Amino acid sequence: MLMGTRQYEIMKLLELKQQATIMELAEKFKVSQMTIRRDLDQLQSEGKIQRSHGGAVKVKRFMGSDYDQRANENKAEKIAIAREAVNHIKDGMSIILDAGTTVAAMVEELEKFKDLKIITRDLHTALLLSNEQRFGSFDVYCTGGRLSKWAYSLDGIYTEKMLASLTVDVAFLTCEAVSHAKGAMAWSPVLVGARQTAMNAADKNILLVDSTKFSYNSLAIFASLDSFDEIITENGLDEDEADVYRTAGYPIRIVPVT
Repeated sequence: MLMGTRQYEIMKLLELKQQATIMELAEKFKVSQMTIRRDLDQLQSEGKIQRSHGGAVKVKRFMGSDYDQRANENKAEKIAIAREAVNHIKDGMSIILDAGTTVAAMVEELEKFKDLKIITRDLHTALLLSNEQRFGSFDVYCTGGRLSKWAYSLDGIYTEKMLASLTVDVAFLTCEAVSHAKGAMAWSPVLVGARQTAMNAADKNILLVDSTKFSYNSLAIFASLDSFDEIITENGLDEDEADVYRTAGYPIRIVPVT
């Protein structure tokens, strides 16, 4: 069987089973395990599968979902990530907070700081930061732009124009999917410009992403993983998978969930 045909059949199998071991595939296609490893390496490089210990899993594709639903998913993990992320903040800094529930979890950790200048395109985050009693020393700026009603966020050319006019200390970004082969991905191309412009405005870029996003693929790539100064996730990430990122030199930090 030709390599291309075999890889096509592997993908068909994973559509049905979602995961398979190297031994199982080698026996099915009557080839060596080394041959199967090469097939899986190729499929992973194309973003079609994610290698796991001793096998592979089918990469799922992320599309946008309801904000409230996303806010209640993996809450403990998001809190753990947020607590680690604020270690990059000092009093008086200027920071960009990306739109998304993982970054929004940082708000509860910001009360201990003073005189922050915060720019966000997330209306939910901006509303939380409007609490004068808790965040009275902060200057909070909300970008203009097109309203994404389901996400409570702003994007588009006016968002990008404001972000392009800024210079900040740190930008905290999130993504809808991340992979070793593809990088950090958004669910729609309309989000790419805002995130790339935010990164260009910052002296330091931090990616906040819970471990479930590592098993997804999505439509629009907005950054390579070596564009980030740190990638913060939690210990739900498979250790073998984490080693792939470390070996590639990506600055991944894994925090415990309490």
